[in-house]
Amino acid sequence: DRAADVNAMFADRSVQALLTMRGGWGSNRILPLLNYDLIRSNPKIIMGYSDITSLLLAIYARSGIITFHGPVATSVWNPFSVNYVQRLLLDAEPVRMQNPPLTRHQTITGGKARGQLVGGNLSVLSALVGSAYLPDWENKILFVEEIGEDIYRVDRMLTQLKLAGILDKISGFIFAECTRCEAGEGDEPSLTLPQVLSDWIRPLGIPAWYGSAIGHIRDKFTVPVGVEVEIDANQGIIQLLEPAVG
Repeated sequence: DRAADVNAMFADRSVQALLTMRGGWGSNRILPLLNYDLIRSNPKIIMGYSDITSLLLAIYARSGIITFHGPVATSVWNPFSVNYVQRLLLDAEPVRMQNPPLTRHQTITGGKARGQLVGGNLSVLSALVGSAYLPDWENKILFVEEIGEDIYRVDRMLTQLKLAGILDKISGFIFAECTRCEAGEGDEPSLTLPQVLSDWIRPLGIPAWYGSAIGHIRDKFTVPVGVEVEIDANQGIIQLLEPAVG
C-alpha cells in the first residue's frame, strides 16, 4: 500500500512534490516495489531525512533524479531551515551552506574537493550496503548523520563502509551531527567519536570534517542528493556548483 502511494504520487501530474511526514523505520521494506522507470519519467521533489534516507538514495541510484535531505512535516520550520528550503527548492539557487555563527565544525583533514553530494542517515545507509539501491561511490562526497547511537555502533557502521570499499572511493567526507551519541561508561568503555573518525577517515587523506547543520537538529540545511558541489573542509562549507531544481 505504501509503495503504491509513492508510485501514484509520482504518476499524478497535479503533485509537484512529496514532503514526508516523519522518519522512523520501514522505507527499506518498500524499495523493491517502487516503479523507478515511472519515477524517472515524472521527476519531482521528494524531501525528508532519517528513515527517508532509503527513498532518497534508492530513487537517486535507480532513477537518476536529485532527491532532497531536508525537513519533514513534523520538523521545526524555523527561519534558518525555511531559508534553505526557499533558496534551494523555490528560487533554484546554487546555495552556499555554512553553519550558523555559534555552531563550530572540527576539521578532520583540510582541503577542498568536488563531486556529487550523496548520503543521509548512517544506520539506514549502512543497512543498504550490498543491495541494488546505492549509487556508485566513485568520487562522491559522502555526508552522514546519526541520532541516539552508542559510539561503538557508529564505529561498527563506519567499519562496514570501509570493509565494503565505499570509503576508499569517495573524494570527500562530512560527518554532520551525531545527536545524543554517547561513548560507553563504567564497565562499557568506548572510543570517542573523534577517535573513531580519526581511525577511519583521517587515513583516507581526503577533505573531511565533523559538524555540519544536517540531521536530527533544529537548524538544518536542505541537502540535494546527487548535485555537484565543492566542499571546503577547513571552513566547513558546502558550495553547490549547479541549481538543484530546473
